[in-house]
Amino acid sequence: MLDAATTKWNFLPFRPGLVGGHCIGVDPFYLAHCAKEVGHHPEIILAGRRINDGMGGFIAERIDAALRSEDKDKGKTARILMLGLTFKENVPDLRNSKVIDVIRRLCELGHEVTVHDPLADAAQAKALYGVELYTEEDVFKAGGNGAFDCVVGAVAHDLYGRLSAENFAQMVAPGGLVADIKGLWRHIDLPGGVRRWDL
Repeated sequence: MLDAATTKWNFLPFRPGLVGGHCIGVDPFYLAHCAKEVGHHPEIILAGRRINDGMGGFIAERIDAALRSEDKDKGKTARILMLGLTFKENVPDLRNSKVIDVIRRLCELGHEVTVHDPLADAAQAKALYGVELYTEEDVFKAGGNGAFDCVVGAVAHDLYGRLSAENFAQMVAPGGLVADIKGLWRHIDLPGGVRRWDL
């Protein structure tokens, strides 16, 4: 439906996902505060923020359910590779990133999460969120031979858009899952046995 709508003039292609950063994730609260001061209760604005603020947990729980649906050992800890930590694609800004909500919930659900982001500053990621960033070599070279049960595309950095079916064959274990939050890999035919979950 969105693909058809983008053929029209002046269409803005908003897609479901994680809404963070220092503007959209914060500014609605200023507007809501001002509205309340003049006696108006901005229900739609506040409802939108509640939905957006809960999206990280929602995504993590859907990934967990997809992993466990095919898992004979329902209590198994999955090895998950999170691709991206910044609040949006192709920027190094980590402020108010909602990816951390996904990571934390997946860890609460008993999974091991490895995080890679080519643009984020490793020291800042550690200071802000307590997250260790792995290097490209750690993930894409040493991470071969199906090292991960799940690969999550959390941020649509250009580097991740260049991943191929061969890359996924190296990274994802047979029967594993690719969780494509941003719809970045819809055009890729994943290797046999690798499942796909889209938001």
